[in-house]
Amino acid sequence: MKATLRPGFILILLISLTLVPLAFAQTDQEELSLRLSRDFGYSSGTGKIQGAFSMTATSPRNLVRVMFYIDGESIGEITQAPFRLRFSTGDHPLGVHTLSALGYTEDGRELRSNEIRVQFVAAEEGWQAGLKIAIPLLAIVFGAMILSFVVPLVFNRGRASRLPLGAPRNYGIIGGAICPKCKRPFGMHFYGLNLIAGKLERCPYCGKWSLVRRASPGQLASAEAAELAQAKEGALAPHMSEEEHLKRELADSRFDDLTDLPGS
Repeated sequence: MKATLRPGFILILLISLTLVPLAFAQTDQEELSLRLSRDFGYSSGTGKIQGAFSMTATSPRNLVRVMFYIDGESIGEITQAPFRLRFSTGDHPLGVHTLSALGYTEDGRELRSNEIRVQFVAAEEGWQAGLKIAIPLLAIVFGAMILSFVVPLVFNRGRASRLPLGAPRNYGIIGGAICPKCKRPFGMHFYGLNLIAGKLERCPYCGKWSLVRRASPGQLASAEAAELAQAKEGALAPHMSEEEHLKRELADSRFDDLTDLPGS
């Protein structure tokens, strides 16, 4: 009895024989991976670039050299890992370009990379795009600087902490500083303005603004001990309340400031 091949089986066999070589060819092409990275310049994230960039080729096979191309024209050859080539968009015409690479293995195989399509733009466009990002960020920074002054003025105006001299305190995550006016240690605030010389903070005890730096635990402990010694030497008079004593300390601190003036 003769076996007959059905038309459907023959069709499936022909399709399989056609697709298998294509699958192998596609695998060979995908064995060389090309990626683009920015070294210095502008990248929109949508394909527009300007400045210095690098093409890097990688493969699981043993590469011996890689040729890099822009629009099919060779721009360089790398013969050792990492197979990375740097180029500048300014050396090429503005417009859309195709980046690619060819790799060669130890056994003489040629591997074709994926293609990357990008648009080289002028430096002016890069600067304009950068300003669109920078201006809102600067607005946020300046807004935070203004709030660092407004918040303590609104919520702490005319108020002073009544924490007794030498009392232990929690300086928080940011840490503590020592007021250069009244010499008392206090916890720094998250809204304090960071400057080159230090952080602009308002002392919760004397109410004065000063540039301070974060003090070490040892320095804070010494300042607390100095407070305690001061409290023992100048104990509150029986007829004076704690609030009256605090007002007297604030008044004395004002006179101390006057002695710091030139000619005093």
